[in-house]
Amino acid sequence: MHGVPRDLDLAPFHGAALSSIMLAENIIYFHFDTPQRHAIGVEGGWQLRDASGKILDQQVDLKDRAVYRVHVLLGREVSGSEVAPPTSFTLRFNSGHALQIFDDSPHYESFRIQPGDLYV
Repeated sequence: MHGVPRDLDLAPFHGAALSSIMLAENIIYFHFDTPQRHAIGVEGGWQLRDASGKILDQQVDLKDRAVYRVHVLLGREVSGSEVAPPTSFTLRFNSGHALQIFDDSPHYESFRIQPGDLYV
C-alpha cells in the first residue's frame, strides 16, 4: 500500500504517552503506552519539530548522524493528530512537539502501525 490513507485513524494514540523508542539499522520504532501496545515503525522519513516549528531531529543516514534528539518525546502524551494524505501524518504532543511521518518511497514500505497491520 502506498500513500497515507485519507481515513487513517490515529485516535488510539490520543492521550497515550510515548513509552519507548527502539533504534535499528533501517527503522525506528515508537512504542506507546496503550492497552493494546500501539507502535509505529518508521523506515522512511520523519521529522521532529518543537513548538515553534524548528526541526530538532529527522531521518538521516546512520553514517551522517551524530546524535538523536527524538528522546525529548519520551513520557509525553499525544494531544492530537493530523493526516495529510497521501504524503504524511503528524502526531502532536502535550509538550508542543510534533512528530511528522512521511510516505516518501514509491517502491518500499515507509511505515507500519500496530496493531492493525497497516503498512504504507
